[in-house]
Amino acid sequence: MRTEQPARTVLQRSWRDTTRRQEPTMTTQDPILTAFSTTAKQVWYWPVVRGVVAILFGVVALVWPEITAVVFIWIVAIFTLVDGLFEIVEGIRRRGTGGTAALVTVGLVSVAVGIVLLVWPGKTAEVLVWIIGLWAVVLGIFQTIASIELRKVPGSGWGWGVFAGLLSLVFGALVLFNVSAGVVSIVWILAIVALVWGVALIAFGFQIRSLGKKLGQISY
Repeated sequence: MRTEQPARTVLQRSWRDTTRRQEPTMTTQDPILTAFSTTAKQVWYWPVVRGVVAILFGVVALVWPEITAVVFIWIVAIFTLVDGLFEIVEGIRRRGTGGTAALVTVGLVSVAVGIVLLVWPGKTAEVLVWIIGLWAVVLGIFQTIASIELRKVPGSGWGWGVFAGLLSLVFGALVLFNVSAGVVSIVWILAIVALVWGVALIAFGFQIRSLGKKLGQISY
């Protein structure tokens, strides 16, 4: 009796120690979660920054709806250019977690559209509205793709990214089907969409930050 009890205790301790050693190993062996935990702290604030810029853009459009077509084009050009640069950086920093190619691609498209609008502001408003509408559709498609690729990471908040992408897609469709609606009407639509889109991106960014913290506690 005295010799069996210590042996049983030793076996129980050995089993518990083995279990404890195996649990974190299984977590850290997942390459997707490991990559996400290490890059989340470098990525989360980029959607937040993009969201803040979008909200500022929406506020400007709301308080100044009766702007001229040229001024409107300039504002949209600066917004697309800045947002495109942020998308490229976000995509590069998100390497290994999904969505890199989609974000970099749409970022390059956004930068190109911004440059075209800046150097071509005197073109007819209808042509420029077509460009803006097509840009919003492309942005929505690639934003949605990039966000869906994060669904493999539970709790990443990818749904917010999909919502933002679909919102941009709907806005682009509305613009393309109402090209002759006039600048004021398009500004109002763009302002409302920009505000909601900005909130969605901010929520997406903070969700990434929250999950990154949790994974960091498990992985390290």
